Amino acid sequence: MRRKDRELASMDEIMNIVYRENVCCVAFHDEPCPYVVPMNYGAKLEMGRLVLYFHGASEGTKLDLLRKNPYASFTIVSGAKTKLAAKPACKSSEQFESVCGSGRAEIVSSEEKRQGLLALMNHMGREAGIVYGTDAFSESAVEAVTVWKLTAEQVVGKRHE
Repeated sequence: MRRKDRELASMDEIMNIVYRENVCCVAFHDEPCPYVVPMNYGAKLEMGRLVLYFHGASEGTKLDLLRKNPYASFTIVSGAKTKLAAKPACKSSEQFESVCGSGRAEIVSSEEKRQGLLALMNHMGREAGIVYGTDAFSESAVEAVTVWKLTAEQVVGKRHE
């Protein structure tokens, strides 16, 4: 990161942003340009590494690209507020926090699928105070979706005030 004064030094600060937000943009390798899609997610810290869980249909572009090349990048943005300067316009800026990274995506096993769904739903339910247990999903609901995870190999946080 060029501006080290804006880098978030601790994983705790990074995870605060990850836990606070609900949408993560994931970029997959494709030709002629990356395929980027915003998605809801669930997050865990496992052995010091950020793991993001996603779910969706059992077929489609994301899964086709993941199977072709499992490496993906992601970004989560929080609290974006534009600070406009009337004169000169080039003194305008944006206030925000962000987490960016890259890693390896993989479709999870049947055993891990329910845990991934729990991570995702508990992440989404946190503001409403909703906590889901392992009985929150019927077997048919679990079988009907594909769950995949992205384990971050690189992650960086930034705060621009």
